[in-house]
Amino acid sequence: MPAERDRGRRRRALTVLLLLLLAQALPARAAAAPLSDTDRELLVRVRQAGLWEMPSSDWARTSGTHSRVREIGLTLLVDHGRLDAQTVELAERLDVELPDRPTVDQLRWLDEMRAAQGAEFDRIFVDRLRIAHGKIFSFIAQVRSGTRHEEIRAYATTANAAVLRHMTLLESTGLFDYERFPAPVLDASATSAGAALDVEASDVAVLAVLGALVCGATLLLLRLAGNARARAAREPTHTTRSGDSHA
Repeated sequence: MPAERDRGRRRRALTVLLLLLLAQALPARAAAAPLSDTDRELLVRVRQAGLWEMPSSDWARTSGTHSRVREIGLTLLVDHGRLDAQTVELAERLDVELPDRPTVDQLRWLDEMRAAQGAEFDRIFVDRLRIAHGKIFSFIAQVRSGTRHEEIRAYATTANAAVLRHMTLLESTGLFDYERFPAPVLDASATSAGAALDVEASDVAVLAVLGALVCGATLLLLRLAGNARARAAREPTHTTRSGDSHA
């Protein structure tokens, strides 16, 4: 029927219009986000941490007084070895220069452990590594929350899981002195809804435009359907009575 064909054409035209509007509303996304300074710093910091935490974990594995400390030393040594390999591989691919030796402070901590004996070594090992893990844990979390680089985001997820595991293991010894670790200070900008959900202002604007388009298209379709029903109700119904036919 002409009315049905007309309604079909209007629906197709509306669909094409909606698709065009959506294409204009969505911003073009780059194939890969550029590497930020904090992305680079993450790789550098994780690499720097491993340069002294791997040898100290090896000492704990072989020289720890308590069996629990020796077990944790082995676990940390293996985990840091794997994470270090990932760090080096990713840094080479992203052209990030990494450190190759411990810092002055890290060398001093290693000397402190080397000179310690027995239970004193266990305490220093747990304290030093738990404090170091706590500091880098918060930095990794901030990068994971804010980075626009997909590979860095995946890497930060892996690193954060490893660091959290290590903190839990070190705390399980009962040797960590929490008084030596500073109380956490919350950053208001990091706790905002936008930062927590990783939503940019441009994304919010796009969502608002899309919502308006969808609502407008829905209302238009409902109006067209209502008009079609009204026209159908006004059209006369033609029936054939059986008494009108003759043998």
